Amino acid sequence: MGHCLESRLKDYYDAWSRQDGNGVMSFFGESSTFEDLAFGARFEGLTQIRSFVDLTYAGSPDFRVRPTQIVVGEGAAAAAWVMSGTHSGDFPGLPATGKKFEVRASSIIRFDRDTIKTIVDYWNPAEFQRSVGLA
Repeated sequence: MGHCLESRLKDYYDAWSRQDGNGVMSFFGESSTFEDLAFGARFEGLTQIRSFVDLTYAGSPDFRVRPTQIVVGEGAAAAAWVMSGTHSGDFPGLPATGKKFEVRASSIIRFDRDTIKTIVDYWNPAEFQRSVGLA
């Protein structure tokens, strides 16, 4: 199961990097939750999670995720990754700058079989602001 979850997460991050919103959504179910602690936001169910995915691509149409480490356990995983792109659209409280960014991040993920049940993303908004010239 561990190798299967690691492979599943690599596919998940690859979908983000292809700007494939439908592909990203294929990893979630109606009872899934997604938390982005930097934005202080929690999204429940497919409709709300999709709004977050769309918001991300609106703020950075070339958004990419590169996993650097994935550790899996029984039905759970932790991942370290780097997000990058161009801040060409607004994010909540962060007006577009047109500048490139690269920010380290991590996630704690719980699975229900091969569906993401919960995911919590951790990243430093100050690091993002510095990289796009807002701080």
